[in-house]
This record gives sequence, C-alpha cells and structure tokens, in this order.
Amino acid sequence: LLLLLEASALALSVYYLFEILDVFSRRTRIAHRAESSYQPPVAIQVPCYNEPIEVVRETLTALSHLDYPNVVVQVVDNNTKDPQVWRPLEALCAELGSRFQFIHLDPWPGYKAGALNEATRRLPADITILGIVDADYVVRPGFLKEMVGHFADDRVAFVQTPQNYRDWKDSGYLRGLFYSYRYFFDVTMPARANRNAIIFAGTMGLIRRSALDGIGGWEESVITEDAEASLRMLGVGSIGVFEATAWGEGLMPLSFDGLKKQRFRWALGGIQILRRQWRELLPFTRHQLHLTWGQRLHYLFGSVHWFGDLLTVGFTVLLLLTAVAATTHHRLPVRELTGPILIVPLAFLVTGVLRGLWALRRAERCSWGDALRALGIWFALSWVVTLAVVRGLLSREAAFLRTPKQKATGNRLWPAVRSSAVESTLALLALVGAIVMLLAAPAVPTAILALMLLFEAWIFGSAPWASFAAEGIQLTPFRRIYGRSAQNTGVVVIGVLAYGLLNAPPESGPPRQADLPTIGTITQRQLPATGPAPTPSSAATSTPTPSPSRSSSPTPSPSASSSP
Repeated sequence: LLLLLEASALALSVYYLFEILDVFSRRTRIAHRAESSYQPPVAIQVPCYNEPIEVVRETLTALSHLDYPNVVVQVVDNNTKDPQVWRPLEALCAELGSRFQFIHLDPWPGYKAGALNEATRRLPADITILGIVDADYVVRPGFLKEMVGHFADDRVAFVQTPQNYRDWKDSGYLRGLFYSYRYFFDVTMPARANRNAIIFAGTMGLIRRSALDGIGGWEESVITEDAEASLRMLGVGSIGVFEATAWGEGLMPLSFDGLKKQRFRWALGGIQILRRQWRELLPFTRHQLHLTWGQRLHYLFGSVHWFGDLLTVGFTVLLLLTAVAATTHHRLPVRELTGPILIVPLAFLVTGVLRGLWALRRAERCSWGDALRALGIWFALSWVVTLAVVRGLLSREAAFLRTPKQKATGNRLWPAVRSSAVESTLALLALVGAIVMLLAAPAVPTAILALMLLFEAWIFGSAPWASFAAEGIQLTPFRRIYGRSAQNTGVVVIGVLAYGLLNAPPESGPPRQADLPTIGTITQRQLPATGPAPTPSSAATSTPTPSPSRSSSPTPSPSASSSP
C-alpha cells in the first residue's frame, strides 16, 4: 500500500514539475495567427439558471457593445421555475434589441449541455461560430473581432481564452482564490497548448458549429461537457487554440460551500471522462480517436490528477494507523513508515510545497501571503475532491447539487462550521495523533512521523480557515445580489527553487502570458500547414490541473477549470 502511494505520488510530482518547467523554460512556443478579415456569423450563448437580473444585466449590456458586425446573443434560461426570476430576463432581452434572443426551457433534460444543444438547434443555419459566456461575465468589446479570425483556418475547432475575475482585491481570501484559479490558465493551459492538447473550458471560448455537430453535440451525461467535447474534437485531427489574453471577467463564489460544490463537479466530470475514454488515453489499446502521445498524456493526467487528493486521504489514514501502532507498540499488517523510508514522503512534502509556492509566485507575481492563501485553498478542497472521485468511480449517474440561493447575512459562524466539519475532524485527529505519538514514543523517527501528521493537519485545517475567511467577506450591495446567483452557489458548471522564489517580485494583478518569466529568447512558431500541432522538440525534460503544492498528497488546482 505504501509503495503504491509513493509510486502514484512520484508520477504526479513528475508531471507537475514537467508542466511548470515546460512553460517557464521553453524557448519556442506554438502560435496560431488570426485572420482579421474573416468575420462569419457568430452566436454568443449565455446559459442561465436562477440568475438575478442585476447580475445578468451587466453581462448582456457588455455583450451589446461587442465590436462585431454579425452577432446574435442567445440567452438560454434552463429550468428556472420562478417566473419572477426569468420574466425580467426576457424583458431585458427585448429591451436590448433584435440582436438578443431569449429561450426559456422548463422542464428540460440534460442540464446545461441539454439546454445548449436545444438552443443550438434553434439557431439560424448560417451561424458558423458559437461562443459561450457565463451569466456573470463582463466581456470586452474586442473579444470577437480579435478571436474569430482563428477560424479562417479550417482545422481550428475551438478557441479558448482565460477565465478571469473581478471584484477580488479587497479580500485576502478572494485574492488567494483568484490566484488559485489563474494558475490553470497561466501554467497548465500554456503547457498543454504546446502539444495541441488544451481543453475547451466553456465560458470565454468559441467553437466551430460544424465541429460540434460533427461529434454529435454536447454530451449530456457528462457534467463537464465542455472538456469532454474538446477531447473528441481533437481526436478527429482538429486544432484547439489557446489565446492568453483575457477578454472577460466573471465573479468567483463568495461562499466556501459554493466553491466546494463547484470543485466537486469539476472533479466528478474529470472522473466521468476517464471512465468513458480511458481506452483512448492509454497506450497500446485500440483507439478510435486519432490523438497524439502528447494529447493522451495531458488528458490522462488531466483526469488522473484528481486522484491526488484520494492519495492525501489514504496517506493521512496510514499515518494515523502508524501513530496508533507506535503508541501501542503493535505492528501494522501493511508496510510501516519506519527507518530510511521516512525520508521519501518527507521529501515529497517539502519539495511539493516549495514547488507550489515557486510556481505561484513566478506565474502570478503575487505576494508571499497570497501564494500561501492560494495553496491553502487548494488544500482546503482535498476532502471534497476525494468524495467526487469516489462518487465518480462508484456511480454512473451525476446530478447537479442544489444549494441555498442566498448567502447568509446574519450569524455566519454556523455555516462556516457546517461546511468544513469533516475536514476539521480530520485535522484534529492528525494534530492529536502527532502529539500523542511524540509523548508516547519520543525518538527521531516518531518526530518525523509527527511532522508529517502536522502537515496533514495543515491540509485539512485549511478547510475551516477557508470557510471562516469566506464568511468574513464584506458583503457590498452587489455581492449581496450575486449571493443569490447560481454562479455563486455552485449550481452551474462554469464549466498549477529558492532562486525562483527570490526572483519573483509581487504585482497587483495577474500577468498576461507574454509576461511569464522565461529562460532564453522566446520565438513564436506558427502551426504547420496540415495536421494537428506537433509536440515541440525543445520542451523541458521534466506538473484545481492539480496543485503543484506537494507530491505525497497532491491537491488539484483549478485545473481546471472544470476539467482535465
């Protein structure tokens, strides 16, 4: 059991490190040129569920200012029961003019994927490109003008831009959450782009309608339908383009409970994709999709990395059992953590934390405090990701979780305690185990074991910290309104050394991809005239994708963005 944990942790650790070094040390990056004169008809789809009109008004008003000659905006309200919620949205679309179409689907199967499939069927036949924008995103006017030109290349199936956020600088918790989200688009996606292996992450992405139709539309049985669709599109030889400039800003969940539900679905979706497509991702099996080795590697680890949190729980249980055995002078029926073998997991823990902090500081230009908060948020989600992995392995069905539509404005103590009760218990057990072990059997080996238990206590103790910190967010009038949004409560799928640490001065905001620190002179290399983007030969040898925080118990980052 211990050997399996160590081997799995080593594999994840090597991947995380490869991802980081591939981005920071690459001298040649794959680029794709957009043809500015190419301006086909575009439909922007805005899926909604129980969205406050004040939130969606900002989104639709921004879309009304898009600098593009041939665009329609299709607002797709999916299964909102209360007419007092969706009727004002219908009226707003009428007010904004003929560019805006409103569709109310109730009842309708398939959740977001089912609603978007039906909405696409209702579009005029001449619509060539589809865009997805979440109901809380404010899009800049030049989004379509700058991005649609990539589709002049018939091989391009989808274009993804970063998911960015607003209204986060006044709260330490929100700053940590912001940087934990940004890691995926500043490190993971650029690494995947070098091998034409990016995911379609939903919002702030564009997709060729014929490519989507060619794979049968969105898969309604997968909760991360966007990432699943991109795998199938790449599998027929198409290209996915990642553009590093952020063209819109959304809002992050204001409650820890909402964040946990969002991450649960991202992890569950990754496991669903693995269950459906594992034969396509493994070598030496029969394949129907024509994927490159690089694409298989990134999509495989994009799903497998969620198991890192399961390793965390397994390692914690093993440490607790070892503590019991040490204090009662009994032997475990499995290989114990004793002798020189103690150095291996300890080295994983230390190097994992250093690697995570280094990557965050280097990629995001954030302060030490904000990097630690981002790390803490990755840690805080370990238990809920573990539950999602188990659920994905044991059940074929997945349902969207329903949560309260109002962030508490009165006594915030109980919601904070309730949403992190299990994690708090695990943290307490690890803390008590470390203390009892040291008192019962004081020695160097038990001191090392106690140190590792304290580390696990930090991991699970991050959950109550995050929960209380989220409850302490100042509720401005707009945040009170957003508290009712499904985007906040987690109902909708939105659809990661010492030298480096000392050479990354903090800045107030996220960097553009061009600002990422690199080694050597960077040149932009265009994609070849035919076939999918090749794997560049100059890649470095050795990374919510998961958090690069630690290796013996890795934690996913926004890897996600909802997906592998």
